[in-house]
Amino acid sequence: MLPWISRYALLLSGPRRTPLFDRHLAFLLVVIAGALNSVGFVVVGLYTSHMTGVTASAADNIVTANWGMVGAGVLSIVFFVLGAMSCTVLFTWGRRRRLSSRYANVLTLEGLLILLMGLFAGTVDGPGNEEVLVAPLCFTMGLQNALITKIRDFPVRTTHVTGMVTDIAVELGRLVYRNGDQVGVTADKEKLGVLSTLVGLFFVGGVVGTLGYWWLGLNVLMVGACLILLASLPPVVRDALGRGARFTHRVRVST
Repeated sequence: MLPWISRYALLLSGPRRTPLFDRHLAFLLVVIAGALNSVGFVVVGLYTSHMTGVTASAADNIVTANWGMVGAGVLSIVFFVLGAMSCTVLFTWGRRRRLSSRYANVLTLEGLLILLMGLFAGTVDGPGNEEVLVAPLCFTMGLQNALITKIRDFPVRTTHVTGMVTDIAVELGRLVYRNGDQVGVTADKEKLGVLSTLVGLFFVGGVVGTLGYWWLGLNVLMVGACLILLASLPPVVRDALGRGARFTHRVRVST
């Protein structure tokens, strides 16, 4: 890996957080979320990051007795929850051990899952087999949505566009409000810019995901996987080498 890529990745997914790289990480994850969301809809007819819509769809399908889609909806919610739970467990495990890769471990797991989905895409090409993608796609969305909550004071969820649009509207309302003689109402223009960028990137990710699927099929998933792994592997490797060096030192001392 090129040295500058490695340095950037250490800042992007390492343990020492700054507002700038918190945003860069969110930008990456929201593009990936938008792409995976679009691929999921094109392939299986479900927005795999949109649990509100999935829940509403499951309720509708219960009424119409479309039990296959009800099952897909329940599966989506269960695996989204499992992904968020797994993120919490893995992140807490790394933090308790003071690992540099406490964030990167979660990203690496997400990248590997997406890579495996892309590599084995040919096994789900048959009609009716695409539903096997629902579980891993929702799991990865739960992973990354929970990961962003571990970044201190970062006010977004990478798959929750509704919340971001609501916050944008609130800040726009403050922006256009005309202050009288009372205490002034001011908009947080920085927050407004960040949230607007995130919503725009989610849209771009959706366009890229759909076009990529048309051109490459499910192999497009490997592109997103490679981006995530490039961002996450340097801290993981650093921790692995550090533990190996400490283990070697202990062996030498004991002998």
